[in-house]
Amino acid sequence: MEILLFIERVALKGFKSFGEQVDIELSEKYTVIAGPNGSGKSNILDAIRWALGEQSPSRLRISKQSDLLFQGSPSRPPAREARVSFVINDKGKLKAFKRVLDESGSSFFVDGKKVKLYEMEEEKRLLGLEGIDFAFIGQGEVLEAIKQKPAERRANLEVLYGISQYRRKREEALLKLIRADEEALRLKTLIDELKQRRNDIHPQVMRAEKKRELDEELKSLSKRIKWLEYCRVIEEIKDAEDAKMRISGSLFSARLWVSLWQKALSVFENQIDALASGDERNREIFDRLSSEIGNLKKKLSSLALERSKTRDLYFRTKEELESAYMSMEKLRPEEESLRLAVEELKEQLAGKRRLRDDLEAKLKDSFSKIKELSRKKEELLGRKAFCETSLTELNRKVHYSGKSYGSLISQMLEAKEELSDLQKSARETALKLQNEERIFEELSSQHMKALAEAQAIAAKLQSRRRERTKLNSEIERTKDVLSSGVYPRPVEYLMAAKRLGRLKVDFDPFVDAISCPKEYIPALQSFLGGRQFWILVPDEHAAGECIEYLKVGNAGRATFLPLSRANPQRKNQAIRVDGKKAIGWFIDLISYNPKWENCVMHLLGNLLLVSDYGEAVRISGLHRNFPVVTLDGEVFLPSGTISGGSANKSSQNVLELRSYLGERSSFLELLDVEIERLNSTLSKAEEREMKLKEDTQRQLALVDRLKGEMKKISSLLSNSESWIKDAEAEAGKLKKEIASLIVDMKERKAELEQISLELSGMEELDLNDKLQSDLSSLDREMELLQERIRGRQDVLDRIGDELSAHKERILQKREETLKAERALADSDLKISELKGKYKELFFRRRSIARDMKKAQEVRAKIENMYRKSSSKLQGARERMRRYESQLALAKERLKSLYDQRAELEDSGFDGNGGPLCDVNPVELGRLKERARKLQRELQDYGDVDYGVLSEDASLTGRIAYLSEQYDDVKEAKRELDGIIRDTDRQAGLLFKGALKAINDRFNAIFVKLFGGGEANLALNDELDLWNSGVEIAARPPGKRPQSLAQLSGGERSLTAIAYLFSTMEEAKVPVAILDEVDASLDEANLRRFADLVEQYSEYLQIVAITHRRLTMERADIMYGVTLEELGLSKIVSIKLSDWE
Repeated sequence: MEILLFIERVALKGFKSFGEQVDIELSEKYTVIAGPNGSGKSNILDAIRWALGEQSPSRLRISKQSDLLFQGSPSRPPAREARVSFVINDKGKLKAFKRVLDESGSSFFVDGKKVKLYEMEEEKRLLGLEGIDFAFIGQGEVLEAIKQKPAERRANLEVLYGISQYRRKREEALLKLIRADEEALRLKTLIDELKQRRNDIHPQVMRAEKKRELDEELKSLSKRIKWLEYCRVIEEIKDAEDAKMRISGSLFSARLWVSLWQKALSVFENQIDALASGDERNREIFDRLSSEIGNLKKKLSSLALERSKTRDLYFRTKEELESAYMSMEKLRPEEESLRLAVEELKEQLAGKRRLRDDLEAKLKDSFSKIKELSRKKEELLGRKAFCETSLTELNRKVHYSGKSYGSLISQMLEAKEELSDLQKSARETALKLQNEERIFEELSSQHMKALAEAQAIAAKLQSRRRERTKLNSEIERTKDVLSSGVYPRPVEYLMAAKRLGRLKVDFDPFVDAISCPKEYIPALQSFLGGRQFWILVPDEHAAGECIEYLKVGNAGRATFLPLSRANPQRKNQAIRVDGKKAIGWFIDLISYNPKWENCVMHLLGNLLLVSDYGEAVRISGLHRNFPVVTLDGEVFLPSGTISGGSANKSSQNVLELRSYLGERSSFLELLDVEIERLNSTLSKAEEREMKLKEDTQRQLALVDRLKGEMKKISSLLSNSESWIKDAEAEAGKLKKEIASLIVDMKERKAELEQISLELSGMEELDLNDKLQSDLSSLDREMELLQERIRGRQDVLDRIGDELSAHKERILQKREETLKAERALADSDLKISELKGKYKELFFRRRSIARDMKKAQEVRAKIENMYRKSSSKLQGARERMRRYESQLALAKERLKSLYDQRAELEDSGFDGNGGPLCDVNPVELGRLKERARKLQRELQDYGDVDYGVLSEDASLTGRIAYLSEQYDDVKEAKRELDGIIRDTDRQAGLLFKGALKAINDRFNAIFVKLFGGGEANLALNDELDLWNSGVEIAARPPGKRPQSLAQLSGGERSLTAIAYLFSTMEEAKVPVAILDEVDASLDEANLRRFADLVEQYSEYLQIVAITHRRLTMERADIMYGVTLEELGLSKIVSIKLSDWE
């Protein structure tokens, strides 16, 4: 069967233990990922889960989100970003998914486009992956499926088959239905109450309507009688003149602000241009430094690689040099022994030659010997010569072997002494390596802690900077609010003139001269009212200048309190202030500018603040000579008046905004101090981290060097131990050979004695025969000696050649060793120089980066101010155009009103008693009589509550509105009942069908895995569709039906596997990832599991994470996961043919 959808490849970088880029090509059928425990192979399942949107920390095996990032290893720094991507092949169409975790958070991408989590879930649903979480089985999760409670198992099946959406839909509908019932009951009760109220006020409504009709008629008559036209014209003229003055002042202010904002924009543009120029220069320097740092990194990497190769060559050459020395030492004793043997043989040959010459001389003078005796004697002599020769050869062999044995024993003793020295050196080096590794681990741990500390400080600093930016924005917004429309227009007009230097008067609004705690602001606002905007001036002359300036600018009126005219009020010492009921005198609770003390005392010197209304009533009843105010803003004045009610929010703005601005400014100062401290701390932490990093790298180099020495010593130890072992074996052989030669010598000596005995019994041979025999014997002995000399000389020549070759090799290796040592020294010097230069460039670049960042922050602030100023300029221009338009309209309206008044005056109306026109007295009298009659009738009605009219109208509209709502709720209830019935029918059919299909496949897979038996799924309460749980029953072959808890561990595992595969099959899950699912299975059950996986891989992509061989053997593709070093996982692709 063709697989239509599968994961084609997965890529990881910076995720958990995968610090480097890892690409994994997956088979569309069956892929195995193998590796030892702790190698990080399960992190691949975590990566795919996370990339698909998994949010549960327990399923991702983490405690916090940062645990997903690569935490670093001895040779690699921690990752700042985790990235997991995979490609899904859907019927030949490829779709790429990616998830990235960095400092800004977690992001999803589909085909390169950034998406939200809910969009990611929708993409999974379109591909049929919504139930894939149940096919991703992690370590130890295989038994959870059958250990679940029936209700939990039911819930998981609903999610897997999409039934949970029906449950959610039904629960939402039920909840809405309950709410609809409650709402219908509430509406019905409310409608009945409103109708009863309407019936109760009906008589009052009729009486109020009648009186209102009479009142309206009276008003109509009054309007006809009064001199309305003239009054209207006069009033409109006055209003139009006032409006013209206000608009002229506003226009002047707007034009002034346009000029100011234009100048500010010009200043900001110059500053931005200067900063941009500086930023461009810094960017060029930064890029150049980055390029130089990149080149230095490449050079350092190249030098480190070259040094590593040179170091390996140095140790290899040194080992070859020592091997050549040892070979020469082995050959020298053998060469010396052979040389002595050759010289001895040559001396023997020379003696034989001299003896032969003597015999030949004697033979010429001798006679023939007796042939028969000569022949027999010759045979005996031949045998004797052979025995003597053999004895001599055996004696020589014993001598040579004894000498070799002695030399070998001496060499063994020396080798054992060297071995003892090497073992001692190895122990010392191992102890030193252990100490240095411990120091390296401590330094590495300190470096990781320092790095984590620096990162934490950097994160905190970044957070504080964001808070500072946000706080600056809040302060700027508050200042903008304070500078735009909060103060009355005359006050704002004078303050602007003072800021611009147009008004040389020292003054402050009263609200700016004081500072009040936040909790007392409502009370102070209520007492002061408009007096908070009184303008405090030194004397009457300053007040006059301000008033004149307001007149010139036509900016309105303001109230001034000269310091010279202030009348400070004093506290009543008879009042006991306890801080609870009587909170205190306001002058003691606030702070103020000392130069305006008398003015502040004038308004607040005897103002008492109390907790509540009752306390204010009590104190004001006892003392009427000072004002009292409560925390809620009720004011009791000495005159006897009491004011209170809801707070006037518009009058609270200034004090509240100033209080808020003070709090924010104080907090900003604290933030600046903390940011400065964090900057200093971060610099120190980074310097400490860099120092620890350098110390760690130096310590790592020292550990590597000690490891190299340890490896070299281990190699020498192994070679020495091997040589001693071989030498001991060789000594044993020599000892046995010497013993055998001694036995042969004893045999030859016995034979020689027998021959000598036989020869002594014979008649003395003729001298000629004896000489001839001696001559022949000498010839044979000489030939034998020459052959032996040639053989030993050949061996000696070969040994000489080998010694010459070893000498040449030693000279060559010595030269190579010296070259390698010089190259290592040069590399170390270059690396040290480059590191120094790298550190210098790094700190320079970091300094430039900080300058750039500061410049960018300054530029951002200026650009923000520029944008705000542009907005302010635009607003000022719009106000100026609006005021110009309004001024033109006001002038036209005023001209029109003047024309109307002129027309009235021209018509004879003098404005004293009415228009100068003919009046009908009868008609006038009739109108007045009718007005008097209406007044009497209104008096007869007495007091009438006109509020019942608006209440009746409100009740009528409310009843109609609620009746419509009540009908809508009843219709909604009918719709919800239909939804619940449809949901129950659809969910019942779908769940029962899915459960039956799963049950059939569950039983079939169970029988296949166990070779018999039966298993089934059943509802524990078939009458309750929604609340019935799903039970699992299993009976292995040959056993009675029993609960799952009574099954063995292997039987429970196989039952769980059968259940999981049946649910995956029926849910048509396209991909399954099994992590250590087969860990608890024995060999027989493992084989059945492997067969099942192989079968399902024909139409379902399976990725198995395992270390069991049988599971691995069936794979199409297999990968190995190993720990390249502590904390760093590495993927190794394995060819199945090689592995098998």
